[in-house]
Amino acid sequence: KKTSKYEGEVLVNGLPRDRLFRRIAAYVGQDDMMPPHWKVREAIKFNAALKRQPNRAHENVEGWIEVLLETFGLSGVAESYIGNQEVRGISGGQRR
Repeated sequence: KKTSKYEGEVLVNGLPRDRLFRRIAAYVGQDDMMPPHWKVREAIKFNAALKRQPNRAHENVEGWIEVLLETFGLSGVAESYIGNQEVRGISGGQRR
């Protein structure tokens, strides 16, 4: 918990955030909360469904999953388990 005051500004590529910022950015915590028995593809599908906007519900999430896997360099581990300390899975860097 942060108790001291802080101030400043948030820049994206050196520019102030615009109205599209929330559509292209998301907070990702350091500790993953994904079940270790999920596969990478399942985790991305779940998160994509959570981010989907109600007014775009007609759009297919499946197409985005392949794009995201490729963009994040996870195509090669798409069918691997997320894993944890007890279950062998992808690396910590891939998990983030």
